[in-house]
Amino acid sequence: MGNYRRQRIESVIQHLLAHEIVRSVEIEGVLITVTGIDVDEKEEKTTVRMSVYPDEYRERVLKKLNGKAPDLAWFLLKKMKVKKVPELVFI
Repeated sequence: MGNYRRQRIESVIQHLLAHEIVRSVEIEGVLITVTGIDVDEKEEKTTVRMSVYPDEYRERVLKKLNGKAPDLAWFLLKKMKVKKVPELVFI
């Protein structure tokens, strides 16, 4: 996959996920930010780097997001209109 294509996919995924996570993950008093996206060379795995404030909620948020990963991948599939969305892993 070309470098430009991968950067474009990462940018679109970051934008869409940031908005969907704010909408779908509701924990009062917690700020969740998508800080980066890394799509591997074969487009099979997407690593989503997260920032959670306050930090004591980090594990709870990551567990919830990794549980919702299939739903979020389905959301991306519909919005991006691609054949396949790489597996999402939140860290």
